[in-house]
Amino acid sequence: MAEELVVLGSFQHETNTFVRNPRVTTRDDYRVRQEIFGDDAIEALRGAEVATGGAIDVAEERDVDLRPIVVANATPGAPVSEDTYEFYTDTIVEGAREHADDVDGVILPLHGAMVPEHLDDGEGPLIARVREVVGPDVPISVTLDLHGNVTQQMMDESDILVAYKTYPHLDKAETGRLGMNILVDTMRGDVDPVMHFERPPQIIYQPKAYTPSGPMAEMMDLAREFEALDGVLGVSILPGYYHADIPEMGVTTPVVTDGDADLAEEISRELAQTLWARREEFVEEYPGPKDAVAEAKAMAGDLDDDSGPVVMGDFGSNPGGGGASDGTTILRAMIDQGVENAGYAIMHDPETVDACLEAGVGERTTVTLGGKTDDRHGDPIEDLDVYVKAITDGVFTNTGTSHTGTGLVNTMGPTVHIQFGPKDGVSAIVAGTRYSAFDAEVWRHIGIQPERLDVLCIPSFIAFLGDYEPFSGGVVLSDTPGASAVSPDRFEYEKIRKPIFPLDDLEDDYYPE
Repeated sequence: MAEELVVLGSFQHETNTFVRNPRVTTRDDYRVRQEIFGDDAIEALRGAEVATGGAIDVAEERDVDLRPIVVANATPGAPVSEDTYEFYTDTIVEGAREHADDVDGVILPLHGAMVPEHLDDGEGPLIARVREVVGPDVPISVTLDLHGNVTQQMMDESDILVAYKTYPHLDKAETGRLGMNILVDTMRGDVDPVMHFERPPQIIYQPKAYTPSGPMAEMMDLAREFEALDGVLGVSILPGYYHADIPEMGVTTPVVTDGDADLAEEISRELAQTLWARREEFVEEYPGPKDAVAEAKAMAGDLDDDSGPVVMGDFGSNPGGGGASDGTTILRAMIDQGVENAGYAIMHDPETVDACLEAGVGERTTVTLGGKTDDRHGDPIEDLDVYVKAITDGVFTNTGTSHTGTGLVNTMGPTVHIQFGPKDGVSAIVAGTRYSAFDAEVWRHIGIQPERLDVLCIPSFIAFLGDYEPFSGGVVLSDTPGASAVSPDRFEYEKIRKPIFPLDDLEDDYYPE
């Protein structure tokens, strides 16, 4: 029988402070995406490829009594409303309080880029409140998304902090396992974790954080080399999340060692200085929507029939980064350029869904598609004649190597497959909720074989490539407008620390001096 008790609380959000509509993220958004209380989390997430799933598996393997309080996650978007933030924070804190006399450790699978409407940091104050309840001697382990903005308070109030090393995020469960294993080792007196982190003054463009290849792949290889050294427990590189205008936005390099503060500082600083020396490699320009579609069409025309589709990323509309998911610039270019056998998923447009539900499968109707959230994601495509090919309930299970986790069940609500454009050559999946098509099963559940398309586009940076690149014939990424646009030059920052590269021209010796 397990003698050690660990409390688990997971409250996650990637907050884009530049989102205008809706103004805040509410509890309803969590209910749509994920809200699980108590032991139901164990049944729902055991073996799942998410951080909480990894923590659950280690707890069972190492005979630890794990007590989940809540697991809550919402689609990235506007700042979390104050009442929503306080509800989940209070839930976790009160859950910890119930076990305060018996708790041996706490694990908090968080994101790291949460911004409540009334605070600049969502995770730091949450960890601090848990610390107040459990006291200074109970170890707290925190796992983060690679896009977290690590704050000083997060470091001060936790004992262990580790983050994903892959983007697309294919090591969520592995990170949960690491955080839980270090926690259990700490509880049993086998290790004594100490931490250090550095913050080089630079922004890493989100697509340049891609870890299967390129400069970030080399940096993560270096992190793994350090992590394999004796006395090193965890080494993380977080490119951060620059769509959050907060004072502590930016790149960080947290390192956890077994009682050796000097070693933690040495490794953290070497990683930060290497990132700084290579800062130009983490910035890039990408084609606009018209040029990107032309490039994808030409590329598809040169491929063999069995090569797979050209897959495109629509940056600005990316719901995974807070975008509206109703951007029209890529779709308009596809129609104008006569692209055939093409697909787009997922378009967020409740009005179009309702119109298609009223028309019914096999019927044609006229809709105004997309561009309804605000004026930043392209104009609505008006008077568009569409054929309603299929309607589903929007429920499907991730089956691929997915950024959101293999095995997770998605519930989008009523979802339609429409065809339009010359010869009805463009297909779009339209849903009433903002949802990321990170797993290709979203196409199959509505009757589309994505492997048989010539061109397909996902509103995303590169997270979708985890499942799509293996069957693709090529990749084209596009700098489209929107709340999730790739270039920080598109945004007006008021709170971030400056100067910072590339918004400011900095000499080599600016950092670390």
